[in-house]
Amino acid sequence: MLTSALFITGLCLGSFITCMAERISSGHVLINRQRSQCPHCRHQLRFWQLLPLLGILLQRGRCHDCRATISIRSSLIELLCGVLLATSSTSFLLTLPLLLGYLVLIFNSLTDYLTFEVYPLTLLLPAGLGLWQQRPPLTISLYLVLVLLVGLYLLARLTATFGLGDVDVLLMLVFIIPADTLLTCLAIAAVAALVGFIIGNPRHRLPFVPFISWSFIMVTQLTGLA
Repeated sequence: MLTSALFITGLCLGSFITCMAERISSGHVLINRQRSQCPHCRHQLRFWQLLPLLGILLQRGRCHDCRATISIRSSLIELLCGVLLATSSTSFLLTLPLLLGYLVLIFNSLTDYLTFEVYPLTLLLPAGLGLWQQRPPLTISLYLVLVLLVGLYLLARLTATFGLGDVDVLLMLVFIIPADTLLTCLAIAAVAALVGFIIGNPRHRLPFVPFISWSFIMVTQLTGLA
């Protein structure tokens, strides 16, 4: 029963995150009384079309009004958030910073992908909760992470190859996962980004937050931190 409730909550949070990220990236008002619209025909969506996962299934992947294909991006994010919450530890308070980290990383991954923007204010809550629960132990891994953060900050200030938002995201992760786990996440993200850069268009700027987010989710799930 609890697992089902967490899964449904995750679906709703994923839908909300996607909606907010797409609205802020397109310059629309975040909160208004009108429901979302179809991006093709501009029809206001009915309540059943907005149901997480069910909406796209009921429409068979096409807009009820104009029959245009519906992007599955929102549904994938909804499903991901549902699974992450449903499979989280029973010690909810202990994993709360990690779960909030998942949500804000997914949000900033989408905004970074759409407009290369990261919103540091969204990172404060999980970082603050993580710091409140436990201060990062002073280990060699932590010192190495701090040196890397300083180097990446200077790289972001002096060049356009790395953004300050990426540094903000990594700084948040310092407070919610062990430093050695963060180094693993960063190494995986860097390799994945390099592969993406090589097989993609090297002339285009590559958003890095999505790579950090996916490596963070994968490592924390595989190591049992969640």
